[in-house]
Amino acid sequence: MSGPRALAAIVQPIARQALGKRHAALGALIADWPAIAGDGPAGRALPYGLSFPKGRRDGGTLTLRADPADALEIQHDTPRILDRVNGYFGYRALDRIKLVQAPPKRSPRRPPRPLSPTEESDLDQALAAIDDPELRARLAQLGRSIYRKANRS
Repeated sequence: MSGPRALAAIVQPIARQALGKRHAALGALIADWPAIAGDGPAGRALPYGLSFPKGRRDGGTLTLRADPADALEIQHDTPRILDRVNGYFGYRALDRIKLVQAPPKRSPRRPPRPLSPTEESDLDQALAAIDDPELRARLAQLGRSIYRKANRS
């Protein structure tokens, strides 16, 4: 039995499998975007597409999806974004950035279902031996989430 693994170690292979060889670079870019983009304007845009001229792996175009309110600032920041993305790839993969002005996609969230009294009791019993209140609270939050996902209606 292996120990816990970092989520980042799992995301790349899953994205590669889901997106296929042709779009693996976009999957990697999406997975690592917060580290690539940083806290500036690029952090308010999301990679939406990546295209290269036929048969080449350079001279590409990165399409970013950005809120219209942020688009102008992101447009002015494109040279820095290009440098960061090309640095991520390790060579001059991209020549330009194309902006798509659209609100970020957000899925509608429904409120989480309340746990049954039995589930709450089981969770309290399982966490009774933990002395650290902060750790107990975080584990309780995790336990509630697991119960909700395991018993979806």
